[in-house]
Amino acid sequence: MKYPIMLVCALVASMSMSAMAENAAAGAATPAKTAEKAKGTKLTAAEKEARITKQLDAIKAKDEALYKELVALREKDPAAFKAKMAELRQQNLKAAKAQKTAETKK
Repeated sequence: MKYPIMLVCALVASMSMSAMAENAAAGAATPAKTAEKAKGTKLTAAEKEARITKQLDAIKAKDEALYKELVALREKDPAAFKAKMAELRQQNLKAAKAQKTAETKK
């Protein structure tokens, strides 16, 4: 063989083309899977209801009085219920952030 470098270049080129083809095939399959539930998509009414129920169950496990208050508020005034749940979420986020900060300082 007169030019072994040509053989090496051909092998590298064929391997890189093969890898690019595999990545392209994998990339084409991935968007179809993620198209079902992309980040920021709207939840259906059933999914919203399930999420709220799950949150209320978690609250019930911690504080029965707050749970009863939220259930009554949910039936009487849905807008106030949403506001109260948002307020609770903000409090939980602040508490989690404070706890995380305290753990990192240890």
